[in-house]
Amino acid sequence: MDQSAYHDLWTACGALAFYHPDFLRAAQNYPLLPIEGVYYLTAWKDEHLEAFMVVYHQRSPDPFGTLTRTTGNQFDNESHYLFGHAAHCYDTRILTRPEGVAMSVQLFEQLKVLAGECGITTCGLLNIDAPDLLMAAELAGFQVRHLHDRFYIDLASYLDFDDFVAKLPGHGRREMKRQLRKFEAEGGYTTFEKLPATDLSEVARLCHLTSAKNGSPDYYPEETFRQFVAACGDLVSVVWVSVGKERIAAGVWLDEPGRLHLWSGGFSYVHSDFSPYTVMFASGVRHAFERGIQLIEAGRTNPRIKGRLGCLPRPLYSALSAVLT
Repeated sequence: MDQSAYHDLWTACGALAFYHPDFLRAAQNYPLLPIEGVYYLTAWKDEHLEAFMVVYHQRSPDPFGTLTRTTGNQFDNESHYLFGHAAHCYDTRILTRPEGVAMSVQLFEQLKVLAGECGITTCGLLNIDAPDLLMAAELAGFQVRHLHDRFYIDLASYLDFDDFVAKLPGHGRREMKRQLRKFEAEGGYTTFEKLPATDLSEVARLCHLTSAKNGSPDYYPEETFRQFVAACGDLVSVVWVSVGKERIAAGVWLDEPGRLHLWSGGFSYVHSDFSPYTVMFASGVRHAFERGIQLIEAGRTNPRIKGRLGCLPRPLYSALSAVLT
């Protein structure tokens, strides 16, 4: 693909984190879940790139089991699928110029043709919420279903971090203050680092241990995740939660204009009396206030905890199509 043309389209679409050129390269070269191929679908007008979609040929597309629960179908290793974006993305788009519904429909149609050529019976996009994209999917004959929610905070409603804490739900406010007091009493501190000045092996170890503890041991394969994050370059910031010389937690954040993605994290609960999850979340909110960032993206899962921490849900949808091969 013409890198300059893609960069121009990506920038025009808001420089979205999950479509950063380095993120796409990382997902292609160091896939966190097994894939058998990557396809970039494009639409051009004259010499200008007008629309872009990425999909992955995969056999295990349902790490959270939500596709199975919401569609009633089994998604296992016995079949092949063309789905986009990667499972670790919760903001799937088709990059288009303004008023790009027609171009999006065109790429959905291209996707069905590609799936047929590959002998794949099911294709589509997962984790989408943009109204124009949902409209385009339905116009192209894809079936749209609610998949799960992602969580976010709009900081425009708050003056500063203290105001944010004061306006948390009662239980969340008390818990946040309690955990921060414990953290301070233990002499805890947070540090921020950009690549390459950080220990990505330890980041990967903590993230893998945490996902395994929560029942998803394959979600962050340790060495592959280290390589993936390293390949993301300046897109990534790493936050450490430490007590003394002991690193208790690590978070991988993605920087996007106007938005901070609290993308992944790993935690050790062995050596501390406080909740490293809560402390890391608080550090993300502080970080956003300090840099004038309005939106915090907090990913999927853990709705009860994230609601307590002031997050609001935003529905995400799947758009799937059966293909005649």
